Amino acid sequence: MSVAWTTILVIGLLLPGILFFVGLASYERLSREIIRSSVVSEVAMAIFVAVLIHAAIIALMSAFGFRLGLFLDPLADYENISTRQFLDRVLAHVDGLLAYFSVTALFGLLLGHFAARGIVSGPLRRLAVHKWIYDIIDRDRKGGIVTAFVMTTIVENNRILMYRGRVHEIFLGIDGKISYIALKNCSRYYMILEGSEPTTSKQLELFGSRVRPQALWDYLLIDGANIANTLFDSSPEIKETTEGAEALEAAFREALKRYPGGPR
Repeated sequence: MSVAWTTILVIGLLLPGILFFVGLASYERLSREIIRSSVVSEVAMAIFVAVLIHAAIIALMSAFGFRLGLFLDPLADYENISTRQFLDRVLAHVDGLLAYFSVTALFGLLLGHFAARGIVSGPLRRLAVHKWIYDIIDRDRKGGIVTAFVMTTIVENNRILMYRGRVHEIFLGIDGKISYIALKNCSRYYMILEGSEPTTSKQLELFGSRVRPQALWDYLLIDGANIANTLFDSSPEIKETTEGAEALEAAFREALKRYPGGPR
């Protein structure tokens, strides 16, 4: 029985540190790459964060009159009492225990979430190992558009296969290399290595017509092993959509009604 209660207690005490990393990954999973190196180091970091959270909350509670020793004293001699007596003592404090573990767990989750926000788009960016990726992620979070021009490793007859598209998702490995990149609104073209300088061919839409219903997917997934280089451009992307075409046509019809003979 002592082993079971010890296990439950350890899990409860480590919960804030575990949920800290859950919160860290909730806003942007790349944030985990800041400290991730091995299972042992992650467990050590979870223990360290949990200890800090418990210390901070107990210190705050002590400022309002809470005394930890008085709370733990009835439970200290559990090895010398029966299981029934121990359960009675625990149940007498169950409300306080549940409240404490809930508060510390929630605090750990929120702390991890806000730490991730600070890393992605706030003052904690300097903690990141690969800082450039967060410029792309932050722009996407704020509704911006990043266009990627991907040079692949496929070369034939002095022509290099390339893709252009809006960055939908990108993931880095721990070494900073792109594991994969997912693009939308994609075009395919070639870089031609002839003459005094490289030229590019006409860009061809991968999914046919530019006007596509929003319900249809148009993702292109490129594996990192097939990427030779990538250019990221934060310039606005102009793309024809069904809604835009309908709005333009409606505005044109309205203008014809107002000015049937054309503008004067």
